[in-house]
Amino acid sequence: MAANGIHNPNLVVAGTTLVIPGNAGIVLTSSASRGSPTVLVNLGDTLSAIAARYGTTLATLAAANGISNPNLVIAGSRLAVPSDSGSSTSASMASYSAPVSSSGSSSLPPQLLAHPDRLALRPYFLQWASTFGVPASLLEAMCWWESGWQTGVTSSTGAQGIGQLEPATVRAMQSQLHNPNLNPMAASDNIEMSAAFLHDLLQQTGENARLALASYY
Repeated sequence: MAANGIHNPNLVVAGTTLVIPGNAGIVLTSSASRGSPTVLVNLGDTLSAIAARYGTTLATLAAANGISNPNLVIAGSRLAVPSDSGSSTSASMASYSAPVSSSGSSSLPPQLLAHPDRLALRPYFLQWASTFGVPASLLEAMCWWESGWQTGVTSSTGAQGIGQLEPATVRAMQSQLHNPNLNPMAASDNIEMSAAFLHDLLQQTGENARLALASYY
């Protein structure tokens, strides 16, 4: 706990990185190593979706990881993303991971670490990012910029909650997700709609995260 700045031993989030203390100084990194960058497989991921997200092909991704059955990919495993894919998307997506340094300091904002109630929202981000096939850390960072992960905030233009969703966007997502009861002031519902909207924008911009974020804003 001390090595990783963990305050609540009952809360550990899948996909994060932990430092293993000891004389060996071992650090388990969550992103690029000496070779190709790696991606964590989340529940609901498919090999084809991961390949598209990182600007490569299913066949190339399968070959790089020795996968004989492209229909079988195990949640919790890590896949090497071929460095020769030649895609700027690949490089930008790989940079979304939030590694922990050898000193144990987290890259999470100090303002977030100071609010355990907001930190407890991370499972929602992971859940809905996985559901809609968007990078969890991109969704987290976007919503941090929008609201600081505050549930009950409303902007001067009427944008609501964690993802600062405008009323028209809320209505569009309620319709698209076939759930008129989605509440923008409820944390999980707001993150679900934000993830769905971000997914649409990534699709429309050819997985260009910068254009998608600009469109969201």
